[in-house]
Amino acid sequence: MTMTTTLIATARNEGPFLLEWVAYHRAIGFDRIIVLSDISEDGSEVLLDALNAVGAITHIPKSALTSAPGNGHRNRAYAYALALPEVQASDWVMVLDIDEFLNVHAGDGTVSDLLGEMIDLGDTDVISPNWRIFGNAGHALYADQPIMTTLTRANPETPVLHDKHLGIKSMFRPGPVTRIGPHRPQLNGQHTGGQLPTVWRNGSGDDVTERLLIKGWSVNAKTRGSALAQINHYMVRSNAVFALHNLIDPPLGGEQSPLSVADHSVFNTNQVEDTSITRWSKATAREIKRLRGDAAVDQAHTDSVAAFQKLIGQMQINAAKDATDPINALLSPEKTRAIMQAQLPKPETDGDDDSVMQLVDPDDIAPRWLADLRRSDHRRGWYYSDEKFALQMTYRSTDTLIVSFDNLSSVKEPSLARETWGYPFYRSEGWSHLGVMAFEKNWFRDEALFNFIEGQAKSGLFKRFRRVVMTGTSMGAYAATAFSSLAPGCTVMAFSPQSTLDKKLVPWEERFGSGRKQDWSGRYRDAPDCCGQAKDVFIIYDPYFEPDRLHAERYQGCNIHHLKSWYSSHKSALFMRRADMLKGVMQAAVAGEMTPHLYYQMFRSRRDLPWYYHGLADHAIKAGHKGLAGTMAGYLAKNGRPAIAKSIEARIK
Repeated sequence: MTMTTTLIATARNEGPFLLEWVAYHRAIGFDRIIVLSDISEDGSEVLLDALNAVGAITHIPKSALTSAPGNGHRNRAYAYALALPEVQASDWVMVLDIDEFLNVHAGDGTVSDLLGEMIDLGDTDVISPNWRIFGNAGHALYADQPIMTTLTRANPETPVLHDKHLGIKSMFRPGPVTRIGPHRPQLNGQHTGGQLPTVWRNGSGDDVTERLLIKGWSVNAKTRGSALAQINHYMVRSNAVFALHNLIDPPLGGEQSPLSVADHSVFNTNQVEDTSITRWSKATAREIKRLRGDAAVDQAHTDSVAAFQKLIGQMQINAAKDATDPINALLSPEKTRAIMQAQLPKPETDGDDDSVMQLVDPDDIAPRWLADLRRSDHRRGWYYSDEKFALQMTYRSTDTLIVSFDNLSSVKEPSLARETWGYPFYRSEGWSHLGVMAFEKNWFRDEALFNFIEGQAKSGLFKRFRRVVMTGTSMGAYAATAFSSLAPGCTVMAFSPQSTLDKKLVPWEERFGSGRKQDWSGRYRDAPDCCGQAKDVFIIYDPYFEPDRLHAERYQGCNIHHLKSWYSSHKSALFMRRADMLKGVMQAAVAGEMTPHLYYQMFRSRRDLPWYYHGLADHAIKAGHKGLAGTMAGYLAKNGRPAIAKSIEARIK
């Protein structure tokens, strides 16, 4: 029986990768490919228009989505696509990103082979193959070359290196679907309520309905399976591409929440070889050649590659201006190759001289703080590790001690090269540094940590320094304010802090489920109550982001200073770093010179930050002042910021 299939994707600044992705998925048998584009800077939309003109895809630009429901381009795009008659008429629909390839192991590797195997198993409504994460294979920079044959190193199937590796993508019958998302569809009440039978299968054809019917973006070690299909996920196509899409300001990728350097360590996995998809390399190359036979397609691809290379070149120039910018390390070919080599299986003798292979953990190389303790001029320090936390101390000067606390994004980072929060900056300034690392999303609610850090305080650790500054963001900012009582006279720099997650004290807080489940009785229950002995506590937050504003307002006292970071949402530290003011703010705090007046003088640098203009425009539009947003767009267009102006104008329509 012939079944029609439709593939849906959103795209933003994916120009150099579009041809291969489209050609491959056409080769394996998708009948229709629909790409809904966001505004790009690399010529993606021109190439998509050209592919649309030759019938390879259906391209739907952002301007067509103004009436679609949902927040953010991707959600609106999915809602728009689901309502299309051709999508509803399809037998099967799949949603992928441009860095994801459906890799079918069933039969000859076609979409129809996969569906045939699944249907032979019995009733099937949704199929959710799991990710296999492919690393950069030692590529730091970008080159216009095939992904499928260049990136052939991936994470091992066992052991599971990280729970983020267990994500799924889904193919589904559109009839029961009320909403589609990047990982899975939501089904109507008759199916979720049991009135109509529903079967949800994984990539091996196993029934995983119980786990995924209601919610879930991932499988687990027991419910995953890839015997019939997997999703090759090329999240780190090269370090330069990763940085361009996630780490610059503004990031050029399509993710609503850009990935971090810690995420790079999680997803840059090169432990084992997987070449299963390369059986399609010749067919894909033939299709690319056919498509490039059209002059408009060929020129658009060439122009997109050139634009992409120019963007990367500018990123390199900008990163080189700041030696502490992590992009510099990512763009180092030598460091990139060394990290990949450390991940490869290494021979180990068992005593009888028989060679066996052993997996090496990701980034199993010395962290910078350990290398510094061994090889720098500052070799005094220590490391203490417990089940749920660790502390790393480096003595450099008795003048200043920075005490930093990890944030959520670092908690699950598996790399042994993991650094404490802000380490490169504190190192460059010559400050002594105590970094507190968290291994769980527990908001540092750990009796063992309480006892250890109190013991360090009683032993006189903090009294050895003329000035102590405690700092962190979000979860780390809670800790910085909560533990400030252990260092009387300290300065606290708290970026977007939570005051507590005790449900009785902040019943309106609905974020951070893991944190709210902790025991919030006993010591350090409510951070504002712990700040009385600090000299100055600076609370930096976005007053327009209500959850953070409510927490900030709970901090009161003559030593509390509320510093507003407008339009930064919950990412005030990241906003300030990208506005090139975070370093100056911290330097002023350490020097004892920070005041609200000085802070707001520094905050003027936000005017160079696209993030700020986008936030200001969104605030005006939400308040019903589209005319004001339009005026701002006109001003930006006339003053050398046409890309920002164009984006604002698109949101006004």
